[in-house]
Amino acid sequence: MLYVIGDTHGCLEPLTALLKREGLIDEGGAWSAGDSTLWFLGDFTDRGPDGVGVLDLVMRLEAEAAQAGGKLGALLGNHDVFLLAAKLFGPQLVPSFKRMGKSVTFEYLWRQVGGTEGDLPRLTERHVEWLRRRPALALEGDNLLMHADTLAYLDIGESLEEVNATVEGILRSDDLRAWDKLSERLSTRMSFLNGGEDPTQEALYVLGGSRLIHGHTPIYGLIGYPPQLVTMALEYNDGLCINVDHCLWNGGPGFVYTLEG
Repeated sequence: MLYVIGDTHGCLEPLTALLKREGLIDEGGAWSAGDSTLWFLGDFTDRGPDGVGVLDLVMRLEAEAAQAGGKLGALLGNHDVFLLAAKLFGPQLVPSFKRMGKSVTFEYLWRQVGGTEGDLPRLTERHVEWLRRRPALALEGDNLLMHADTLAYLDIGESLEEVNATVEGILRSDDLRAWDKLSERLSTRMSFLNGGEDPTQEALYVLGGSRLIHGHTPIYGLIGYPPQLVTMALEYNDGLCINVDHCLWNGGPGFVYTLEG
């Protein structure tokens, strides 16, 4: 089986409850999904109370899944980039704001997008290195997995492999302009909803897969329901796009999107 979970945003307790409810972990919190595959689509931190706790959980389950013959994969989200930038370049000025004559630091920007104060001092080099190794995109069978519903990935590279290599290169550099641009690109959204099937087909043609699965844009804001009533993925563009952002941080019960392996 293939399971996909959208943005978790520091919501450790709701995430743990969701994983138990779906049988992916046992009552003690250990991996119980056997040889199944589980993907998280990024944005592990910010907004919720315990982003570092979410990272610790996912990192532990990644190892446990491998030991059980399964797989846990995890993509990089834009909020994960903001947190890394705050940790690595905190007091330095963000170049795009500097050009506008504004003195905005990376740490201040992280707080403005929902950074949780308790996360920054608890983020260790182990967490930093793990986040640096997260791919921006992944192919699982015919499914193209991405965090953000944006064509901006195509501005980063001309193939899935090139996008991932470029992003990791930026995350291992001290090029502030590149970090700034990366966070900007990964924060854009709704390329496929607003553009319809044409940009969707373009992304699939360049990056691979026959449909794409993303998070980043909360479903409740698109359908006009409160987050508490969002219990399933949003399918659009004739099934080419699947949105799995359940908005745990705003009170959604969460769900796991499930596909036959």
